[in-house]
Amino acid sequence: MNKNVKTLTLDHTTKAFLNFMNAHKVRHAPVIDLPGEHSKKPCFIGVVSERDVLRLRPKRVTDSDDENINPKAMRQLLQQIVARNPWSTSPDTTAPDVIRIMVENHIDMIPVLSDGRIVGVITTTDILKLFSRIDTAIEALYPELKEQSRTKPPAPFDAADESTLFSWFFQNLGDVMTREVVCVESMRTLSDAIDAMKKGEFRHLPVIDENARLAGIISDRDILRQLPFAGRRPPLQSTKFRDHLFRADDDTPQLLLGVTEFMTRQVISASADCRICEAAKTLYSMKISCLPVLGPQRRILGIVTVADLMRALLPLYETTGQSKS
Repeated sequence: MNKNVKTLTLDHTTKAFLNFMNAHKVRHAPVIDLPGEHSKKPCFIGVVSERDVLRLRPKRVTDSDDENINPKAMRQLLQQIVARNPWSTSPDTTAPDVIRIMVENHIDMIPVLSDGRIVGVITTTDILKLFSRIDTAIEALYPELKEQSRTKPPAPFDAADESTLFSWFFQNLGDVMTREVVCVESMRTLSDAIDAMKKGEFRHLPVIDENARLAGIISDRDILRQLPFAGRRPPLQSTKFRDHLFRADDDTPQLLLGVTEFMTRQVISASADCRICEAAKTLYSMKISCLPVLGPQRRILGIVTVADLMRALLPLYETTGQSKS
């Protein structure tokens, strides 16, 4: 976990949070309440994420940021938008349990609490970095793996746990990808994309052309950037997908935008035989959260997300017995 935790308070503004993200290159901020007459230490309140503020500066691709800043939104205090009582862990929580909590609840950052104080955070970026460390460690232990195929273990793999380690090392995207991919046609609208994401509770939606070939991809962040500032407080109990972030009046004009107007066209993709460790390195280095898996003629075979790769780590922990976070 990252123990060098930077925090904001309930009295900070949305503008301060935007500056915080830019300064520290992060997408989340733990929010605390400062000590008062009834408390001698800061109290952890919750988390504010980039998704909570994307609607505060709605923009089209051709517009400048300055023209789209909502003055009222920038003055909004974090106490009005913070997600309170989020999922958290303790320093004693095992790594597999942390991964399960994050995957099952669509969490990108989880605070680590001790006696009500925040002592660290764990992000999906931290998990992705693990793949590179594990990959390097396995290659150092078994340098002959580079010359091996995934069909026949090399000589050192006699014990059952070593055989499992070998299998994990050569696991590829074809083993972990989601094969039944929900896509949206290029003639569809932002409203259609929202409906598909909410129904499936996922964050990425490939866009296909009339020949069923990949034309682009849409993320939940892409959608939120198009929607106008709503000024609503978050519900006390949010769904895993956080549906409230996407609420808009039926007559909101942005809902009629075509998906091709805001989709990412230069999509980073992978092949089914790409090793999961290499895929994790790509996600980390490119700062993206999913990889469409493509076959001939850019037809979609599947999709792999950070959550899929995190799930793939669990058998490795079970094999090695190394479970401390």
